[in-house]
Amino acid sequence: MLKRMPRTITAEQSLKSGLFKLRDIAACAYGNGKWIQYRDAAGTCKLTMSMGEIVKNASLEDVEASKALAVLSTGTLPENGVKSMVILLVSLLEKAENLGCTEADVNAVYALLEYAAEYLPTIAKENNGELLGSVLPYMTLIKPLNKRARELGNERAAATMEYALTTLLLTFTEANGANGYGVYERMKALAPNQFFSLNQVGIERSISVDSPYTDIWTMGFDPIDGTIKDCRDMAYRDKEEDVRNVLLAVKNALQVIWNIAASL
Repeated sequence: MLKRMPRTITAEQSLKSGLFKLRDIAACAYGNGKWIQYRDAAGTCKLTMSMGEIVKNASLEDVEASKALAVLSTGTLPENGVKSMVILLVSLLEKAENLGCTEADVNAVYALLEYAAEYLPTIAKENNGELLGSVLPYMTLIKPLNKRARELGNERAAATMEYALTTLLLTFTEANGANGYGVYERMKALAPNQFFSLNQVGIERSISVDSPYTDIWTMGFDPIDGTIKDCRDMAYRDKEEDVRNVLLAVKNALQVIWNIAASL
């Protein structure tokens, strides 16, 4: 009897190219207050800061980008955070294909996205029920997701998620004129428990990653003055519901994308 080899998952090429184009648009205006110009179905040029408005109303001549918009329109878009959704979505696609993820790996990614959405109250509880801004909730998710992926026995899914979540920070800082990796390394130095803890030396089961032991990123990049500071002192907050909706929308979009067999 022939043994069936695991099939690697890939997205249809023209659709993937269109998603990368939308990612580039979202990245240019990510958290920096810049406008995006587009044309609607009537041919009228408009300005917006909302990527959700682009997805709903833009009429594009580019066929690949139009295919990508169609996929994003199949599900319920988050009311806020569509740029984050697009950047996260494309980063997951990119890393999953680079790692040669199989159907089992992809199913683990779906499970991690659902787990991340469920985990947000734990993060918010550490900060008086609020999520800090500057993409810190996404960075805080990396550690519990890595632990969850080890429990699932799927390190490729963990690597895929960590890459995508980190890309949000890199994109945010670079869109605001900073060196993304430089900011990331400095933030790592200010959040040592995220990287050097008992979880990573083989005795993770002896401690909890849940409150009150969860390591929460609090030092982040301030786009106003380009410095790294304690984001608990900044006014901006992310709503737990918004971040949850982004994560679940990404999961739903991935399921659609990886189930498209062909595109005309």
